[in-house]
Amino acid sequence: MDTFMGFSVHMDFEGQKLAERLFQIIVVAFGAVGWLWGYYVQDFHMTVLTLGAGFILACLVTLPPWPIYRRYPLKWAPAQDAPSSASTSDGTSSKKKKK
Repeated sequence: MDTFMGFSVHMDFEGQKLAERLFQIIVVAFGAVGWLWGYYVQDFHMTVLTLGAGFILACLVTLPPWPIYRRYPLKWAPAQDAPSSASTSDGTSSKKKKK
């Protein structure tokens, strides 16, 4: 399933790597700023709110499969037909006969 209601729903491997890195950067940055702001105003509630806002922003940026996460699609090899007979290298059949 490549689309859902007309929207693409996949990310390539490089896009997943970028999304993970952006998520970490956003959450850590908001956590650090929230900690500093909370320390400055002496209110732990502000720290938690700032971190929560960073988490929501990180989710909005990284969870949907935005086009930036689909720049390097995989190149799949063409399908090959399976050999019609199962034989070993010496030419004998690998199937056992029932007696």
